[in-house]
Amino acid sequence: MLVETCVKTIELREYAKKLGYDEVLSEDKYDSRYRLSLELSSKEEIAKYIRKIKDNKVILFVKPLSFEAFKYSLQSPKVAALILDRKNIGLIGKKGSLNLIRQAKKPVEVQLKNLEVDVIYKVIQWNKWIEYPILSSCASKFNEIWSPLSKFSLLVTLGANESDALKWIYNNPTLLIGNYDRTTTY
Repeated sequence: MLVETCVKTIELREYAKKLGYDEVLSEDKYDSRYRLSLELSSKEEIAKYIRKIKDNKVILFVKPLSFEAFKYSLQSPKVAALILDRKNIGLIGKKGSLNLIRQAKKPVEVQLKNLEVDVIYKVIQWNKWIEYPILSSCASKFNEIWSPLSKFSLLVTLGANESDALKWIYNNPTLLIGNYDRTTTY
């Protein structure tokens, strides 16, 4: 099963399916299962949002902006994945932080909407610590959806070996959905 883990509206599901995706996570609350992306800087903010979530069809993604929020996101079973970009790559770039990610076995999402090649390159280099990296389109228009082959080509061009690239595109998003289905109760 091929999963696109981020599109902004449910209307893009049809286009994603034409590109080969079987399942799409949208940020549209009217979907049967949707994602909620939060950019937060304290563990209190994260805990407050988690308490507000009463709907069991929400998959929570957090972009931590402080080390405190990063650690809390890793420890919380309600947080499905971390979002990594240029704003917070400094938090994760230390060996201690990378070891925490490896121990928590938490997926790390890199969003392709801004194509931050340096961030993707770092995640490729940190492959032994980040066990479940995920590339997401986070498309708000149909022409922003990345096809699986385009994601694969990008990863291989930036230095990932082919088996890792396939795992990141095919296996890891499916594992994220599977973990959500087994563990989510709010």
